[in-house]
Amino acid sequence: MHPKAIKDRKNFDAELKGPGRTLALFYSAWCPFCTAFLPEFREQAAAHADAFLLVSTDDLPELEDAFSVEVVPTVLRFENGRLSARLDGVLGRGLNSESLKSFLRPGSGEKAP
Repeated sequence: MHPKAIKDRKNFDAELKGPGRTLALFYSAWCPFCTAFLPEFREQAAAHADAFLLVSTDDLPELEDAFSVEVVPTVLRFENGRLSARLDGVLGRGLNSESLKSFLRPGSGEKAP
């Protein structure tokens, strides 16, 4: 399955209403770490049944603020519509394929408050 690009807050909220696990990548088009990470995120989306979303912080800064995303790329995991864990990007390094693969395993990731 390919990740779905989120266009607005209403679209984002609708995607989270379904049951199961949803992963949202917060990224920015100007960020070289984001552009380097996008192919890995897409590859993992194709390999998993979970819903994968793309949230552009350039277009939707209100979502970036709502979830306290301070560094892009950052991946948030939602389970049954609730934020359950996060994989925050590292300033000056971003994220890599190993950190994403580890995050995708059940029970992994920094738990959301």
